[in-house]
Amino acid sequence: MTARLQELLRQKALLAEHAAWLDREIALEQMRSGGEVPPAASGGSPAPSAHAPQPAGAEADTILEQYGGSPATVHDRVKRGCILYLVAALLLTAISVVAIHYLSHRP
Repeated sequence: MTARLQELLRQKALLAEHAAWLDREIALEQMRSGGEVPPAASGGSPAPSAHAPQPAGAEADTILEQYGGSPATVHDRVKRGCILYLVAALLLTAISVVAIHYLSHRP
């Protein structure tokens, strides 16, 4: 079996595992909302594991409000940083040109 075939089979197994996890999560959300569980999701899938991510709901919104910045603020900070890097690069270039000029024209 070639290395490429082994890698493709591994990727296929990972995708199948991910699809099964998605089915379990969909079934769990449907049970929480009082809806019916589709037969594909409930048939043969083990219960969600303890390490599966659980929805945080309002906690996530609170954390985002606390630590997240507005997009305008982030945009301004990035713009300011880019201008700062440009000015620093121009200064470094100017200092290098002046230093090379003085060092090459010494008597």
